[in-house]
Amino acid sequence: MPNPKTGFARIPELVPALLGCAPGLVDVLASGPEYIAYSVFDCEGETNSAAMAAVAAVSGVAFELDDEDAILCGAVLVVQCK
Repeated sequence: MPNPKTGFARIPELVPALLGCAPGLVDVLASGPEYIAYSVFDCEGETNSAAMAAVAAVSGVAFELDDEDAILCGAVLVVQCK
């Protein structure tokens, strides 16, 4: 989980393998005290509606479907601590 003092979330070595990409392409999309959402940076492809729903569910922030810069494409990994 993100460092409680700094809010910084690191990218563990396992994440790129789980997302199927090179380590330099992983981005922390969103994070909070009990979750981190990783995505593939600047991924092209079809809209990933399930990923947007999962990230919105943990973050509480809905995606604007008419904002092409906000739409998620490709793989997303959401890690929660409960």
